[in-house]
Amino acid sequence: MSSRAAFQSRLEEAHRIHIDPIVIAYHLLGTSSYVDLTTLLFAGIHAETIRAQTSALSVYQLLVEPYRKGEEELALRAFKYLGSQPGLEIVPVTARIARQAAEVKARLGGSPERAVQLATALLGGSRAYLAIKSSLRRIAGMEIINLEDFATG
Repeated sequence: MSSRAAFQSRLEEAHRIHIDPIVIAYHLLGTSSYVDLTTLLFAGIHAETIRAQTSALSVYQLLVEPYRKGEEELALRAFKYLGSQPGLEIVPVTARIARQAAEVKARLGGSPERAVQLATALLGGSRAYLAIKSSLRRIAGMEIINLEDFATG
């Protein structure tokens, strides 16, 4: 089975996938190492054959740099792209997510942003968390899928 087919199979096996913002950023930037995989992912999300979510914090994380560089048009395009994906839910950060994030951070360490992302995934019913390269393999029954494991270039 090819890497691409194996990746697609893993996506299809997961009922709901939480997407780390760096995966979205690499897709929007067309990062060559991952473009085949992220294109496959977002085609499935757009066609609604893949159910996905990300935290509203991802919007913030994705837009800071374009705004910092004065690239308002790029920020607006990225924002519109996220909102145009029918199979992608952008989950608001709630007090319940903040409480879960505090527990995640206390147990696993890492940045507050990572804790919010993981908490959103856990409380949102994701069976898989899609990252680029995470040292985690599983958290509270949720599988961690690393794009790096499937990249061919």
